Amino acid sequence: MIDIGANLTDKSFTDDLDEVCERAKDVGVERIVVTGTNEVSSRQAFELAVRYPAYLAATAGVHPHHADDFTAHSLTTITDFAKQGAVAIGETGLDYFRNFSTRANQRRVFQTQLELASALQLPVFVHDRDSEGEVLEMLLRHATTEVVVHCFTGDQALLDAYIAQDCYIGITGWVCDERRGKELASIVPRIPESKLLIETDSPYLMPRTIRPRPKTRRNEPMNLKYVRQKVAEVRAQSESHVDEITTANAKRFFRLN
Repeated sequence: MIDIGANLTDKSFTDDLDEVCERAKDVGVERIVVTGTNEVSSRQAFELAVRYPAYLAATAGVHPHHADDFTAHSLTTITDFAKQGAVAIGETGLDYFRNFSTRANQRRVFQTQLELASALQLPVFVHDRDSEGEVLEMLLRHATTEVVVHCFTGDQALLDAYIAQDCYIGITGWVCDERRGKELASIVPRIPESKLLIETDSPYLMPRTIRPRPKTRRNEPMNLKYVRQKVAEVRAQSESHVDEITTANAKRFFRLN
């Protein structure tokens, strides 16, 4: 298994990151991609990848929540980390659910990062929440490299549209939620084997299928096995098969050794 999206720079991991990585290894998580979401976390993600070069990789980007704070210096910083070894540009995209940044700035920063990915020939790690199709429109206009739609939670029409554009689809513990994830679980079988990826989005989105229920609310990469389990169940495939295809896809997408 490869966890293609974990926010290991979150302060909740400060005191026990070594143990978190060991627990993930113990359940078969082969690699973890640490997500950069702004200048600071991209730097931290890069530093973690340098500290654990055989186990962690890093993305470099600015999340739409931070688009209002994006400057020329932000672009320089993200570019530097990308050139030094980031495996993707992002997390970037649009979030019209919370609108922590203006929509105009979100679009501007998203386009800038898509153009950066094209210039550096790096894949893009995309966030889309309630953009009403705008993320897809911008990808059609500006993306020239491969794209993963991280933490997909949309409906069938949106999934089919992304699949039609040859996007990879990242599935999180949302699929394990018997309340919010019911529709997602029903459409996961539509994802082509060659485009399926799994992730935890740690420390968020704790799978609700964990038994016994954990005492902590912090999700971590070792729980990727529950995502794999649910994905295998709804696709009527073995867990070993889901493991095999998603690992191969992650290695290909992020160019991991």
